[in-house]
Amino acid sequence: MTKPYQEDQTEPFFITEEVEAELIAAGHVFEPPSHVSTKRLPEILASLTGDELATWPSVLSKGEVERRRVGQHR
Repeated sequence: MTKPYQEDQTEPFFITEEVEAELIAAGHVFEPPSHVSTKRLPEILASLTGDELATWPSVLSKGEVERRRVGQHR
């Protein structure tokens, strides 16, 4: 880990297994944030009703809407 803070970094910082190992070796306790999701976006979108899906931004929901449209025509 070369930089302890992210303020001057242009790219997001992700906790990889290597970074986690460095943090643990340095004495830090690694706990993922409480807002971590254990589902992938396609799984979340597939679980939404049509009305719920309509409230999502089209850039996110476009693929699921298309999947459902194609599935209805089979």
